[in-house]
Order: sequence, then C-alpha cells, then structure tokens
Amino acid sequence: MKKILASIAFLACTLTVSAQQALGPGTGIKSPEINADNSVTFRYVNPKAVTVKLVGDFLTERSVDLQEKDGVWTYTSKPLVGELYSYSFIVDGKRELDPSNVYMNRDIATWTNIFTLSTKEGDAGHYYMNNNVPHGTITKIWYDSEQAKMDRRLTVYLPHGYEKSKAKYPVLYLLHGSGGDENAWSELGRTAQIMDNLIAEGKAVPMIVVMPNGVVRNPSAPETNETNMFQPTMMNSRDQDTKPMEDEFPTIKKFVESTFRVKTGQYNTAIAGLSMGGRHSFAISRRYPGTIGYVGMFSGAGSGPDNAKELKALFAAKPKLYWIAVGSADGVKQSASALRDYCNQNNYPCEYYESDGGHIWKNWRVYLTLFAQKIFK
Repeated sequence: MKKILASIAFLACTLTVSAQQALGPGTGIKSPEINADNSVTFRYVNPKAVTVKLVGDFLTERSVDLQEKDGVWTYTSKPLVGELYSYSFIVDGKRELDPSNVYMNRDIATWTNIFTLSTKEGDAGHYYMNNNVPHGTITKIWYDSEQAKMDRRLTVYLPHGYEKSKAKYPVLYLLHGSGGDENAWSELGRTAQIMDNLIAEGKAVPMIVVMPNGVVRNPSAPETNETNMFQPTMMNSRDQDTKPMEDEFPTIKKFVESTFRVKTGQYNTAIAGLSMGGRHSFAISRRYPGTIGYVGMFSGAGSGPDNAKELKALFAAKPKLYWIAVGSADGVKQSASALRDYCNQNNYPCEYYESDGGHIWKNWRVYLTLFAQKIFK
C-alpha cells in the first residue's frame, strides 16, 4: 500500500513539475527592443524557418524581411515617433505572434503584438503609457437591459480617488466602432492611461468614463459572452442601425446615475464615439436634446439635411461642444466635412479637427486625448 501511495505521490509531483515546465520561463530573447535612437529591434528564434517577415503599422512597406544568423532572425526599424504600435511575424507564409512579447491586443477577431514608445514627455506615446501618476480604476459591471431582455456588460473608468472620496463626477459615454465591444476603448484605445495622465497633468477634469457594448443584441465581449465560442465579426447592416443603441442609451444612463456618484444634467454629460460609435453619438445627441452637453464624433457622422428638425432642437438646447474629427485619408471624411458645412450654413456652433491618416486607432486615441481636454470646463 505504501508503495502505491508513494507511486501516486511521485506521479503527482512529476505532473506538477511537467505542468510548470510547460508554462516555460519565456524565450530569453528581447523582442522588441527599443534602442537609444528610438529605432526598434525585433528578434525571432527559429533555425528551421526559410523566411521570416515583419508586418506592422509603423512600416511604410507592406512587410520587411528579417535577417538570420545562428537561428536568430533580426530586423531593426528606422527611428520611430512616440506612439503605440502593433506588429506580427509572417513565418514561411504563416502569421505568428512574437513569442518573446507578452503584450498584445485583440481588434475584432485578430490578435497582434503591441509596444509603446515615447520620445519625449507629452507625445502620443507618453499618454498611452502607465506613467508614475495616480491611477484610476477599470471595472466591468453588468446591468439589466429591458430592451434586450438580458444582462449586459459595461466597462467603466473611475478616476483616482473615487473610492475614498464622496465627490460626484461628470460622465463621458464613450462608444466603440463596428466589430468592437465594451473592451475596445479600454484596451485598444488606452482610455485608462490617457485619462490618468491627462488628469494628473491638470489637462482634464476628473471624470467617469462609461464604455458600453454598442451591439445591443450582444450581452458582452467574447470572453464573457453566453454564446459559447462566439467569434466577433464586422457588424452587419442590422447592427449598423443606430436605433437599438438610441433606445438603449437611457437605460445605460439611468443605471450609471443610480450606481455611481455622478453629477447629473446636460453640462455634466458627454458622449463620443469612433466610426459606428460616432454615428451613435450623432443619433443619440439629436434624439435627446438638452440631455448631453458635449458631443464628439470620431471618424463617424450623420447627415445634416436628413435630420434637420432634430438638429435644430439639439442646437436650440445649446450644447457646449459639438466636435467632429476625421483623418485626411479617411473614407468618411466627405460625410464628416458635409456635417461641418451643414452646421456652418445654419449657424450651429461646431468644431472640426482634421488629422493625417485614415480610419485607424492611431487617430482615435489622439481624438480622445484632445476631446477629453475640452469637456466639463
């Protein structure tokens, strides 16, 4: 009997060690490595590979080749400006993540590695980093949706000091784009880092940021979705319709105002969103005039002539900010500039901001950084 027990104990120990070894200590290779001149070196170990390529949003080429020496494939970029960057390897024609980099993000159904680089204080990369400043809290919370007949999940940013104070805070409702969910702005958009840094520098008012799931038929992001093995996709025409989110917004707002210490009223409430979320912001603000004091549309806008009556009521309620932002190479620039022109023709006060680039997170993070500095002041 003792021999049997000893054998079981040995087997359990062996399995435990084996499981720990399976986790591994990492590759021991530094990749990516940010160099003194702000160039970045990528390394990939695979002596059996025939070709290794790098794809990334910092490259002007579609891909670049890594060079091999002693089984280690290497590429060094040109010096980069401060930003959050994403990349992947293509190994013998197959896309792979960097096994030496544990930092990654999911955009819809695609995972990529990421790294953040800052060349000077105050550049874009600086605001996307976890700097030595007081940090707020990101929380996930469920609410009961009467419209969708299910519990749905919100991501909420609470500014530093919220838990220990009795103060009330204004609220920004921040909406994602097509294919996104309630995780998009906190992960891809770096909302917590941007808000922590802006608030610490006195450039933004301490505020609560509520990030809903804008696809009302879905309860939450894939990892907590009740539908097993749910794979996110770009939204179909039904999901692109703004009305479900227009109908859902009062329920979200009521829940937030009853759950958190919130300053209520038009000038303590802001809404903004990217792409589909920009159209949602346009639609929600015009449907509920007098309830939202600050409106931001990032690479997403609606038609002025098609909503003339509602827009007249919206601007009669005197919102403090109506902000349209778009990239110069963005496919929605025409509709965004058309909305700006409509507002100007009707003497509706609006602000228009145009950046370089297209329909990308690189722009939307900048737009949030700018918009957050303009509201609740």
